[in-house]
Order: sequence, then C-alpha cells, then structure tokens
Amino acid sequence: MKSPMVGLCGNSGAVELGLLGGFELRGADASLLVLPTRKAEMLLAYLALPAGHAHSREKLAALLWGDRQDAQARGSLRNALAAIRAVLGADAVRGERDMVEIEPARILADVDRLAAAASGETVVDDALLQLALRAELLEGVVPPSEGFAEWLSFERTRCDGLAAHAAQRAIAAHEEAGRFAAAVDLAQRLVARDPLREHSQRLLIRSYLVAGEHSRASAQLQSCREVLARELGVAVSDETAALLQQSSIVRCAEGQPSKAPPTVAGVVDGRFPVAVLPFANLGGDREEDFIAEGFSEDIVTELSRRREFMVIASQSSALFSGRPETASTAATELSVRYALTGSLRRADAQLRVTVQLIDARGNRCIWAQRYDRAVADIFAVQDEIVASIVASVDAEVRHDERERAARKLPRELDAWELFHRGLRHVYRFTREDVSAGEELFERARRLAPDFALPHAGLAYAAFVKAIWYFVADPRPTVAAGLAHAEQALLLDGDSAFAHFAIGRLLTVAGDLDRALHYLALAVELNPSFAQAHFGLAQAQIYAARPQQALASIAIALRLSPKDPLASMMLTLSSFCHYSLADYAQAELDARRAAQLHRRETWSRLALAAALVALDRIDEAKVAVAEARGIEPSLSLDSFSRLVASVPQELRMRVWAGLKAAGIALQS
Repeated sequence: MKSPMVGLCGNSGAVELGLLGGFELRGADASLLVLPTRKAEMLLAYLALPAGHAHSREKLAALLWGDRQDAQARGSLRNALAAIRAVLGADAVRGERDMVEIEPARILADVDRLAAAASGETVVDDALLQLALRAELLEGVVPPSEGFAEWLSFERTRCDGLAAHAAQRAIAAHEEAGRFAAAVDLAQRLVARDPLREHSQRLLIRSYLVAGEHSRASAQLQSCREVLARELGVAVSDETAALLQQSSIVRCAEGQPSKAPPTVAGVVDGRFPVAVLPFANLGGDREEDFIAEGFSEDIVTELSRRREFMVIASQSSALFSGRPETASTAATELSVRYALTGSLRRADAQLRVTVQLIDARGNRCIWAQRYDRAVADIFAVQDEIVASIVASVDAEVRHDERERAARKLPRELDAWELFHRGLRHVYRFTREDVSAGEELFERARRLAPDFALPHAGLAYAAFVKAIWYFVADPRPTVAAGLAHAEQALLLDGDSAFAHFAIGRLLTVAGDLDRALHYLALAVELNPSFAQAHFGLAQAQIYAARPQQALASIAIALRLSPKDPLASMMLTLSSFCHYSLADYAQAELDARRAAQLHRRETWSRLALAAALVALDRIDEAKVAVAEARGIEPSLSLDSFSRLVASVPQELRMRVWAGLKAAGIALQS
C-alpha cells in the first residue's frame, strides 16, 4: 500500500521525510530509503525540523548519546551523519567548523507540508490531514535524553496545532463546495481527538448548522456543556453559545437563564488584548530566575510600544503560572484574547527559549517557536530573541484576526472584523477578491464613519488594482486611493497601515520624496510591520537605491516569512539584483516568487528579464507566455505606465528585455 506521504513533495529532487506516525524516508522516485539505526533517524528528524537551522555537534551528541563519554558520543554522531549522507547525498548535510545543518532543498518533511496547509500556502491534502489527525509525531520513539524529550514534546504540540488549523481550513473548503457531510465528518474527528478543545466543539456545531442539521447542533452544544463542566469545571464561552442563539435554536435549561461564563475580550478600541505570562526557568538554578523574569518584562515593554496591542501590566499577569496548559484560564481571568507563555533552560554555554502564543477562545496554540543560542553575552541574546518574539506575535495575531473574521457569518461582523475580512480578500490579489474586499471596506466605513482602517483598506485596494493591471488606466484609481488614504490619516494620524497605504500609492504616482517619508513613518510607528518595510523597499528601488531596497526586503521576509506579499517581496528582490547586474540571483528570486503565487504577472516579468540578460531567450518567452495567460491585456505600454517613476536606465533595460521575450508594444 502506498504511503500517505508519497507525492507530497513539490520539489521532484527532494527526499520526502515522513515523521507523522513514525519514521519513513522516501526518494524522489518514491523508493523506500533506510537509515541503519534508530538514533540516525532521530538525528535526521531533529535536523529537519526545521531544515537549514545549524546545530552544534556538541549539542547533537549530548541530545542523542549523552550517556557516553565525549569521544564516544562524537564518534557516534560522525557515524550517524555519514549514514545520512550516504542515503541523502554528500551535499545534503552541511558542516562548517563545529556546526551541522541539513540543506533545505534536499528534504521535505510531512510536517512542513502540514504547516504550509495550515497557513494557507497550499491546499490541504486529505491523506496528509487524516494521518496528522490520527498519528503522533515520531510515534513509538523513546527519547534518549531529557533535552530530546523536551524537543519532541514541543514539536508534538506544534503538530497538534497545525493539524487542527489545517482541518479547520479543510472544513471551510468542504462547506464552501457544498460537501457538508465531509465537513461534519472532519469536525467529528477533531472533537473525538480532543473533546475538551472547545474550538473543535464549536466547529462541529457550526458544521451541523451549515448542513441544516439543527437538532444535532443543539445536541452537540449540550454535550459540549456537559463535558466541559464535568472535566474542567467551566461553562461554554459566549461565542459557542451564540452559534445557536443566532439561529434562534438555543433555549435555557428549564426556561432559566444560565450563569454567564467569564468572557474573553476581542479587539478593544482597535487594539489586540494580550497578556505576557511569567516565563518559567526550567534550569533548576533559582538564581537564574532573573533571566526568565527579564524576558517576560522586556516582551511586555516592547509589545506595549506597539499601539495595536493592549498589554496587561506585569503586576497582573505575574499572578498566573506561565504553563501553556493554564494559559487559556489566565487569559479568561485577565479578559484578553491572547496569552504568550514561555520557558527557558540554561545548560552550560547554551540557552534554549521556548514560546507559545495561545488563543484563549478554544485554548488554541496559534504559534510556537524555540530559540537556541550561545550565552556568551546573555543580554545581547535576550534583546535578539525578544525582538524576534515581538515581531512574530505581531504577525501571527494579525493573521489570526483575518482568519477569525473569515470564519464568521457576514451578519455577525462588526466594522473591525469587516476590515480584516476585506483585507483577507485583497491579499488574494484577484479581481474578484479585490472587489469583494472593497465591498467589505465600504460596509465597515458605513458602520463606523470615524474608523480609519476601512479608508486605508480602500486605499490599499486601489494600489493593488493599479499595480496588478486590474484597471486599464491606473491614474484615476490611484487618485481615488490617495483621497481615501488622506481621509484615513485625518481620522487616525498614528495608523501605521494608513501611512503604509498612502506610501504605496505615492510610489506608483511618482511622488518618491513623500512616499519615502510616509513609509519611513509606517516603519517607525510599527517596526514589526513587514509590509511597511517592503513598501519602503519598493520606494527605494524607484529612487535608484537597490542595495537599501534589498536590506529592507530582507527585514520584511525575516519579520514575516509567510506573508501574503512574500511573492511580491521576492519579485522586487529579483528586480533589485537585476539592477545590480546579478542576473543569476535575479532568476532564482523570480522563480521562487512564481512558485509562491501561480496567478501573478510581475514574477514572470522579472524572470523573463533575467533570462534575456542570461541569453536564454526561449525560456524567457515561456515566462512571458505564462504572464500573458494570467493577464491577456499585458503590453509594453501598460508596463511602462506603471513603472514610469522607476529610474530610466533600469526601466529601459527591463523594457528591452521584455520586448526581446515577446511582449507586444500594445495589447
């Protein structure tokens, strides 16, 4: 029987690594590959999650062969690495001095594919999802050390969250396609997997309602109430109860109103409520508690500087345990939606920091990460990790809010949710979705006339329509977008998104001095706003500063590696390298961008220009044909109108390359 993991890999040259349900390694031809020992398998699994992350040989030896003398442990590590190279290829394992890592292009783990499905980068694969829901990561593995056990527990928790998120996407896809029985079946599997996870219960109730099975929805709500009361001693949330109330089905027991459970705050005055719980010191040395306290205090300070967050004061959050399993309770008591938990362990010269971001509605882990650093300078390491955590929390909360708005029924949405649902549509970058996003922004504007973000959303939609060739003449669209952006700034002069939107439009309009000014302000207002860094990069290349633009793109991709605009970031990087005559790198970035977004023209244009410069005209013509297939009206004239403000030398080089690749002067 064919393994569920076979065929998951999009890169035909990569080896496929199955970790869900055990360990399985298959070549590009689906042949089974075998490593000689269980510890070699564990080593590969550790190096592959994530691939490309370097680990010290000393740490790897201690994790897997800590019961042996140093020389023996290092010898065993060398043998295991040699076995992995023999199976995957000599260049699959990279080593520099005392560090070891797996080449990411040579291996794809099923967990990576699950993560891509959970984030919406790829369509959910049914076989993979079923495997993730029924199997455990590295099932049957006995951890050889406490450190490996801690890593395995963390990765299993992460996989549980990814599987639930991917299942939620699959349920939504089934419902949208009218496959109501399949949606119900998947929701039932989620509940059977963890009956105490209220979010899964809510998905099942909603699936019953969408399928028209109101009596089953009512029975499921009662079952949910009973199991939560019996096992956890809590009542269902308002959000769960409201599902039936909205359908005029729910009835209070014996006609009496039930006691209202504690509520979890949604967005408050346009800000995300979050609590940073005390970080736990797992090292055992009580004198090092100050390091753990320092992490949580610094994160509170840095998040508080982001005006989009309402952060609970440390004096209140310090009253609660920082354990992930109690985060939802703490968040409910503090009336916030999100809780950040963490721990750190210091061993000799190494520091490991583990963090999780918990959505209290359903006790769902929406993001988790670990950081392994040397402790040569503890305070520099602390600053680096805190900055990374704050940036990730910012990006993940925004993503979660867009997804939450998308899951709600249209009649339930308030102005804030309408804005995020509209933004979710616009980030799909199709004509239909941009129009749908504009309708939602207009509804939000009518619902809350003094709310700045709907105007900023309309401004950004205008930018997208202009830059993606959705309008024949972009000038009126840009002018209308600028009017909305200016209104957004009048309503909220401190909105990073409004500054970002007007900066993008001014870039297209050719007003580069003002564009650079507004985009720099957007970055200043929210240093974690990846798209503001990207917008600044575009203005910088328009201002003939490709090196500065590349630095801004690198920051944007580091802040938000799975950003909806990642394909555009890579496309712009391609044009920057083209400007610097680095055509090989320009080709690589353009191909990566094209893989991320299959219905987008600019990456194909960047690829065509790079290929012409590399004297590969036939391949360039294929890229142009793909671009014309996406946008039939594409022409040199339409291209020239949109890049009129790009430095003339660069503009004419790209123009000549596209002409050589077969783009006509007029459509």
